[in-house]
Amino acid sequence: MNNWSFLRLVSICLLVALCYQKKTPADEVIKKLILPGESFLVENQPAFILWPAAEKRTTPQPWVLYAPTLPAYPDQHEKWMHEQFLKAGVAVAGIDVGEAYGSPRVQRAFTALYDELVEKRGFASKPCLLGRSRGGLWVSSWAVQNTDKVAGLAGIYPVFDLRTYPGLNRAAPAFEMTTADLEKQLDQFNPIAKTYALAKAGIPVCIIHGNEDTVVPLHENSETLLNQYQQADNAGLYQLIVPQGQGHNFWTGFFHCQNLVEFTIERAKAGAGQKVKVPKQQQIPANTVMYKDIEFRKVGENSLLLDLYRPPQSTGVVPVIIWVHGGGWKNGSKDRCPATWLVEEGYAVASINYRLTDQAQWPEQIEDCRAAVRWVRENAAGFQLDGHHIAAWGSSAGGHLVALMGTLDLPENEKTSSKIQAVCDWFGPTDLLTMPPNLPENGRTLEDVANSNGAKLLGKTVIEHPELAKQASAFYQVSADDPPFLIMHGEIDSSVPLNQSQKLHDKLQDAGVSSTLIIITNAGHGGKEFQTPEVRESIQSFFDKHLHSN
Repeated sequence: MNNWSFLRLVSICLLVALCYQKKTPADEVIKKLILPGESFLVENQPAFILWPAAEKRTTPQPWVLYAPTLPAYPDQHEKWMHEQFLKAGVAVAGIDVGEAYGSPRVQRAFTALYDELVEKRGFASKPCLLGRSRGGLWVSSWAVQNTDKVAGLAGIYPVFDLRTYPGLNRAAPAFEMTTADLEKQLDQFNPIAKTYALAKAGIPVCIIHGNEDTVVPLHENSETLLNQYQQADNAGLYQLIVPQGQGHNFWTGFFHCQNLVEFTIERAKAGAGQKVKVPKQQQIPANTVMYKDIEFRKVGENSLLLDLYRPPQSTGVVPVIIWVHGGGWKNGSKDRCPATWLVEEGYAVASINYRLTDQAQWPEQIEDCRAAVRWVRENAAGFQLDGHHIAAWGSSAGGHLVALMGTLDLPENEKTSSKIQAVCDWFGPTDLLTMPPNLPENGRTLEDVANSNGAKLLGKTVIEHPELAKQASAFYQVSADDPPFLIMHGEIDSSVPLNQSQKLHDKLQDAGVSSTLIIITNAGHGGKEFQTPEVRESIQSFFDKHLHSN
């Protein structure tokens, strides 16, 4: 065999060996992630990073230190929440140490991950910690030893007291102790015995925890931490949201709590020396709990969402106002909700999306609105809502839809009723057959009419299909069993003529339905004239009268 043949044989053997050699850890999927990121090993423990999009990353990188990072966590229930962090440019990281229950093993692993991210990867020196359930033991045990490295602490029914969960018998092996030995040294190892350090250091906290949690009792955990903050005169740094009637479960509100999300983003960015700017229309009003992006209907691949605003500490059920946005049936979204001020008056407000005209035509829009009413009734117990007292309020195109919610006959055989108890209509079109943009007059051509918002809604012009236009017009649907109406319209509205509301008001009264028409002096199609204390007083009085009665 010549030298060339020998070298060739050696090369082939090496190639075969490379093909059959065992994969290295770098080649393996160390942890399956619910969102884009990477998994890797830190001191032989599985770790991960969920990364924001490249254009949203910064140096130092704000981040959330999450727990528990067991093989299944973070899971699909938490996916929306983590998506919000990534959209805001905040990374999420964690390390899996198994069922360690806040033992020294957890603390060492957290420190190793912290050092890896801060010293080698440009992460901020102060993350926001987020613990769900037993993850509370993980994050709090590390936090009390590293108060100078913590920007904030967030939690979903977090455990702080080993005695409540998992109990000393189950926890002892993780501490490499007997139960008796752990009990003797409990003040050294039980987080709740040391979390006063967080209160003393002034670390902000936001927690959501159900009042009927029997697995992780509220009082012995989150309320005890609150008491420590009160004793340290730092109660103002602690936000505790207590959903009434909720236990240790997968209730949607735990994972769509916008208060918790905004807190976590704000603290993570503060830990990186950054400020967070929340769009004005998405800011949570004071003294309000907001549950955001809750799916109330699924149509094919289209997920219809609502935002629910409610008083934070009400112990009883509260009546509900469903806000339906305007925008010519082609624009707008639930994100701009002018009805949230009613939360401070003891109401819940559900701001909904519906399919716009680039997605569907009439009657799909009203079906979406009805589905929102049904969702409120079907989920009333979970969110402490009064399913017997629901009103609809909307402006412009939303006014058109809420008027129809009040006047159209209910669908036959619906399992959950979509009937509402009151309607507040702000300057909505009520007769599509007489709306000026729908008619070829005053210089409008047939082409103009075909491109009108009304034609886009119906899928054809009112001239081509007048019966469909009547079906989509509250004026033609009025009957004696309709709920009471409050109608408000600007005196000089050039988009929707005032007579649209006047006609509906007269028709309602003729049918014996309670209707009040308020003409707003010098007002056009919405505007500041609709935001006055007098207007608000009229609206609140109307809802108080019809939603607080037995």
